Amino acid sequence: MVTKLKNTLIATSILYLVVGIFMLIFPDVVSDFICYLVGFMFMFFGVAGVVTYSKTEVKTPYTSSILVLAIILGAFGIYIFLNPKTFASFIPLVIGIFLVADSISKLSMSLDLRKQEYSNWWHMLIVSFVVLIFGLIIVFNPFEVITITIRMIGAMLIADALSNIYTIYNYSRI
Repeated sequence: MVTKLKNTLIATSILYLVVGIFMLIFPDVVSDFICYLVGFMFMFFGVAGVVTYSKTEVKTPYTSSILVLAIILGAFGIYIFLNPKTFASFIPLVIGIFLVADSISKLSMSLDLRKQEYSNWWHMLIVSFVVLIFGLIIVFNPFEVITITIRMIGAMLIADALSNIYTIYNYSRI
């Protein structure tokens, strides 16, 4: 039992190590792969919905709405498949816009604190500008944010793999 667990942990660690190194070296390939995978899933659901609709004998408003949804999903999947970089940049773009909006809210709060004569109001002002800068960086560089994120995940996988190997080594000595 212990040998099986040890072998499984070693295999998992090696897999993590290989995937982590790949993510560090080729973040754009990983990003594209994820987008292609998501695009394929949407296309699959679209085709499955159309097939389901065509095999349904009784057509109702519900089955018609499933057909419409299936067509939309399939079209979205094709779009993602043809434009993986656009899809990949969408998520950081939304996060960046959220951070910019949040920074404006924080700026307003800091000015309210100043009106209330709170002595440390400027802390919130600094935070609002820091959040604004990060939000703008993300909005104007969504591809770079994805690359950095994928590399960070790769580094974490490598660290986890090395930690597992170290743990296996120490437990093996016991």
